[in-house]
Amino acid sequence: MSLLARNAEQLFWLARYIERAGSLARIIETHSSYGRASADDLSWGWLVTLYSAEERFAKDYAETSFKNVIRFYVADVANPGSVQFSVRAARENARALRAIIPTEMWRQLNGFHNRLAALTAEDFDLVTLSRTCGIIKDGCYAQLGVADSTLYRDEGERFFRLGLMIERADQTSRLLDVKFAQLATGASHGGQTADTTFWSVILRSAAAYQAFRRLEPQGADPSRVAHFLLDNASQPRSVAYCVLEIQRVLHELRAGYQLRKASKALEHIEVLIEGLQSAAKDPDLVVRLHAVNDWLQQCLITLTADLSTAFFALEPAPANARSQSQSQTDGGSQKQSLS
Repeated sequence: MSLLARNAEQLFWLARYIERAGSLARIIETHSSYGRASADDLSWGWLVTLYSAEERFAKDYAETSFKNVIRFYVADVANPGSVQFSVRAARENARALRAIIPTEMWRQLNGFHNRLAALTAEDFDLVTLSRTCGIIKDGCYAQLGVADSTLYRDEGERFFRLGLMIERADQTSRLLDVKFAQLATGASHGGQTADTTFWSVILRSAAAYQAFRRLEPQGADPSRVAHFLLDNASQPRSVAYCVLEIQRVLHELRAGYQLRKASKALEHIEVLIEGLQSAAKDPDLVVRLHAVNDWLQQCLITLTADLSTAFFALEPAPANARSQSQSQTDGGSQKQSLS
């Protein structure tokens, strides 16, 4: 029996929302633990800039204080980029997939959602924030682990994998853009020591610090970290790893499941791979890193639009739109099969 388009989309977004919540929790936890922004409330504005959410944030909050930014990105269910929104949206997709996904996946996600819903304002202050982020990270890791262990390996699992890898590549590129977001908001600290510490923070946010130090014992300078998280295909959160996984999955969908509409998306993947190979050879990568990250994010938005048009029967998203529209949280209402 062919997978329905709406179910393919629900699996795609289920993975994206879980990965988004976990990535955001890692970024917030690592930076708050290092105390980079605790002394100056206004310095938390870089997080809003990083996700290009200044306009949305300004509608409900007067200043980019620690309290406001953390509420906006962790607890605010009206913000499509928040942890609470992402986990709730993932749960709604999972509810619609009860007949397809394993019971273990639903139980894990439902319990995780309920645990987050029970958090109070005290769980988001500076003292307890690290523990709260740990709860979020562990819940997301557990959800992806249960999916990897129990999800049947058919075309549905491939769409789940596509969503996971697209979101992970996007989050890694944004993580590499933190320095530029901080410079734009005046939150960046100068000096060589501070710079080394900053890039170590980036590695920890990507859960890649130990692997990096094994390969690069001389230290976390900007160039080495950028190359490690962009083009090291053995690092599971690098952009190169994610892009190659997307390419592999698309080939499987086209060859193994006769989903010929994957061809256009594969063409964009080839462009992405060529761009990453070019960046890997660039001796001035750090200087151009912001432009590279912008290019990557636009490519991933275009790729998502291609997949939506080809498989989910949706109109292409605007080129400058962030792929987190609430209209995509329920997977749509398409009844047709993918083939």
